[in-house]
Amino acid sequence: MDYELPSEFDLIVVGTGMIESIVAAAASRIGKRVLHIDSNNYYGGLWASFNLDSISNILNSASNIETNLEVKQFLTENEKIYQFGNDAFHMHTHSQIWHIPEKANEQTETEQSDLPTECIQKEEESWTQEKLLKNSRKFNIDIAPKLHFARGDFVELLISSNIARYSEFRSVSRVLTWLNGQLEVVPCSRSDVFSSTKVSVIEKRMLMKLLTSCVDGDEKEFVGYENKTFRTYLKDRKLTDNLIHYVLYAIAMATDTTPCLEGVENTKRFLSSLGRFGKTPFLYSMYGSGEITQAFCRLSAVFGGVYALSQPLNGLIFNNENKFKSLLCGQQRISAEHLVMGIEKLPKEFVNFTATQFISRAVFVIDRSIMASEKENLTLLLFPPEDGKNPCTMIEVGPLTGTCPKDTYIVHMFTKQTTNPEEDFKHCVERLFGNSKNESETGEKENLLPNVLWSFYYTVPNTVNLDLKNGIPKNIFVCPGPDLDLDYDPAIAQAKAIFNEIYPDLEFLPRAPDPEEIIIEGEDNNNIVTEGENLTDQPIDEATEAVADLQIETSNDHGEGSSGIEQGEAE
Repeated sequence: MDYELPSEFDLIVVGTGMIESIVAAAASRIGKRVLHIDSNNYYGGLWASFNLDSISNILNSASNIETNLEVKQFLTENEKIYQFGNDAFHMHTHSQIWHIPEKANEQTETEQSDLPTECIQKEEESWTQEKLLKNSRKFNIDIAPKLHFARGDFVELLISSNIARYSEFRSVSRVLTWLNGQLEVVPCSRSDVFSSTKVSVIEKRMLMKLLTSCVDGDEKEFVGYENKTFRTYLKDRKLTDNLIHYVLYAIAMATDTTPCLEGVENTKRFLSSLGRFGKTPFLYSMYGSGEITQAFCRLSAVFGGVYALSQPLNGLIFNNENKFKSLLCGQQRISAEHLVMGIEKLPKEFVNFTATQFISRAVFVIDRSIMASEKENLTLLLFPPEDGKNPCTMIEVGPLTGTCPKDTYIVHMFTKQTTNPEEDFKHCVERLFGNSKNESETGEKENLLPNVLWSFYYTVPNTVNLDLKNGIPKNIFVCPGPDLDLDYDPAIAQAKAIFNEIYPDLEFLPRAPDPEEIIIEGEDNNNIVTEGENLTDQPIDEATEAVADLQIETSNDHGEGSSGIEQGEAE
């Protein structure tokens, strides 16, 4: 480190994960002096996105620590120092596999001239490791992929805080499920239900009546089901097996053992977001979920937050009362009243809790969509539980999301771990991928299943429900890692709880002014709207306001996404 950071802050945030970044933005927004620092050279931590070439190298790289530094010289009497990091809460890679040859078959011009033209063209168009790696920078591969409910806490916070202007989004265009041995489109909206050929007229009426009762029904509707499962409630409503499948596994995203009231709440969450930005309830961040952490970091920087990546973090200094005093960065002591840090950065001396649940995750690069369509779809697939396996959530993204090059798709899978990622996803992989030639009704052979070009399996501990205050000094706040929820709503709740503990009497992420609203001293400020003035005086249609603020890209054509954050941009 050839420069010196300020030596005193109100708050130091170590790690640039999602929760840490939200807390940093909220503290900077209310005028606190914030240092946001990380030993990594990229934003996001366990919530980041990487290109194809760097994903394994970055995740397996060591922290930027000066292990040979004699730290005692920086301590005063009755002080002690703890090193960053532990072995309990990091991501564990299981396997990274190439399913294509390293290079194309090298043939002489004479040999190629003997081949039919269609064979030469096929050879040129086929994927190789070399060809895919040449397109490495066109990939943005999420480590913790997320979708966003259109009326969820996360989207509402983006709009209310004005952070939405730092990101772009696309609508999820279809929700799929696995039913009767094949992929089926889940009818989400009223129009989908009544246009579906997979649901009979009687079933359509039953489904609409059920969904209406879940959203508008009073508490009497569910009396007696407090200790029963959601499946039991659906069966008592005389729904057919097909309808139970749609509602239980796709709309409520539940299991056979999910309590009834929880299933009803999940159904409300799904239905309340329908129609706001598209036919499904979900949005996805352009250029990957890793862009979201950077959006909060940008806001923090705008309001004075100091950012420092690739820093040699050499320890945390405590007094004899075990209270955090300073951070040792290189040979510089930096003090703050409070410290916020990601769980993977926590010194092992403070790890008094153990993760008992783990998340199996996998990423696949494939050469076509899992379900062919005339247009490119952004897809959520909810794979139901079977044979003792937990339900799997899958997100398929294509080139229009800015996450992969043309003629490829990325499929993310995640589930509550049963054994290991390879075993947990084996049944899904066997059904969705491969080179399968099938006879169609016309007798023609069709390649129905996409080919896997590259796969990556890994495990992350599920830390969201751990007691992260056990044995932790009072002025240190620990942020859990990524969870199994489809949205960032639990992360928002965690960040808000930490912020309210540190600053109990201050507002969490108030609206940030637009550039044209900022008044610079000495300028002619006539006709400039000051922050908060006339912004809520006139009623504005909620959907119109949200679309304007969120920069949603909902077009169904193959045009480019709207401009904004550039791919890979850090700040």
